[in-house]
Amino acid sequence: YTVAEFICVSSYHGTTESSGEVKLLLDSRLPLEDRQVLFVEDILDTAHTLTFLNKVIKNRKPASLKTIVLLDKPEGRVVPFVADYVGFTIAKEFVIGYGLDFDEMYRDIPEVVVLKPDEYMTPAPTKSKL
Repeated sequence: YTVAEFICVSSYHGTTESSGEVKLLLDSRLPLEDRQVLFVEDILDTAHTLTFLNKVIKNRKPASLKTIVLLDKPEGRVVPFVADYVGFTIAKEFVIGYGLDFDEMYRDIPEVVVLKPDEYMTPAPTKSKL
């Protein structure tokens, strides 16, 4: 039988660049030994996150471990990693929409679009005193 589990990790911490530090925020509740494991990931960029997860999960001795990503940015790779299955290969640009966010915003855009650098490079407006 098939079981879906969610693991939550973070490496962007409110920026458009990976910090390189991956934090495991929510771990699997089920034992993975001798199980077929498939990581479903939104974006493969630097590969810090998937390298971290592969190391963690391989220590739990799954029968197999495969990775599928919606978007692959090979130009952004800092750590060597090849996904087993790739939806689309894209340029090294910051994308949002279709569930992808920038600092918890823009997830509700119904398509994947490039976030213009001036949208995240411009300082946040400050409230003027009345």
